[in-house]
Amino acid sequence: MTVLDQSQLEVQYPIHGKPFKERKPTLIGTWNVRTLNQCGKLAQLLREFDSYRLDILGICEMRWTSSGQIINNGKTIIYSGHDKEHIGGVGIIMSKIAASALIAWKPVSDRIITARLQTKQIKVTTIQAYAPTEDAENTINDNFFNQLTLTTLDEIPTHDLILLM
Repeated sequence: MTVLDQSQLEVQYPIHGKPFKERKPTLIGTWNVRTLNQCGKLAQLLREFDSYRLDILGICEMRWTSSGQIINNGKTIIYSGHDKEHIGGVGIIMSKIAASALIAWKPVSDRIITARLQTKQIKVTTIQAYAPTEDAENTINDNFFNQLTLTTLDEIPTHDLILLM
């Protein structure tokens, strides 16, 4: 039974005060930017981030040194790069909503960064990795895959959902 001008859907969800709306999906992307170490490149990337309405964006080849977290135009950027040289580097850009779910993040190396997010149901661990090419030296490939498996994947709690980008 419904009140006049009230649909069955509204009666089923009276606590919300309005009809239940479909949940917004989380939009995730990845991009090999080649460099963010030039004037204007970060601003250009953030405009693209907004135009695609992304929530999380994994980045390769940022070419920033060291590791850290910055907030720019309401977006949170976590990054991990080489200690001294402007080579390689990875990062994750998060919208304000995604950043509010950030529990912890870890800069594993200049090729791997992890971010752990708390969702309504489960925890999600996002791994942004910049893998070496097949032409790279065997030691570089071995070091990368050892870091990915032994240092990164083995440390993630077993109940987490893993998103490897």
